[in-house]
Amino acid sequence: MSRLIRSAVVVAAALVLTTAMGVRLSAQTADPWMGTWVLDRANSTFSGNVPERRSMTFEKVANGIRHITETLQGEVTYKLTYVFQVDGKDYPADVQMPLSTVAFKRVNATTLERSGKYQGMVVETVTYQLAGRVMTVTQSGTLNGNEVSSKQLFRKP
Repeated sequence: MSRLIRSAVVVAAALVLTTAMGVRLSAQTADPWMGTWVLDRANSTFSGNVPERRSMTFEKVANGIRHITETLQGEVTYKLTYVFQVDGKDYPADVQMPLSTVAFKRVNATTLERSGKYQGMVVETVTYQLAGRVMTVTQSGTLNGNEVSSKQLFRKP
């Protein structure tokens, strides 16, 4: 038997056993949200300035999920970082954000919704929607007194 066929048989057997035993492969199963996503500028729209480059990274950490956004605007790169859990509870936003807290909830298997609050009041909503290796991020709200909206398309390289 070839090495490839043997490997496939072993993987299939492991899946059958874990399913039969009701065991969930959590740490070993790839989470489609995790990783780095790169902005597709040509297919994104913004109510304000369009960033020259943007990437978004989601990574699992001990106390939840770390969300990092790096944006190149002009000659300056901005980096925002915060940690959250998908449980609808408020978590501190990055101090550079015009928000005090963020709260994530799962809408369905492919959609997350973030509510951004400033001094306890929801001022923006962001929806993250997955379709394979494409993530659409739709934002609307009022930040620092300005109406903001965007539909950003990200791709996993």
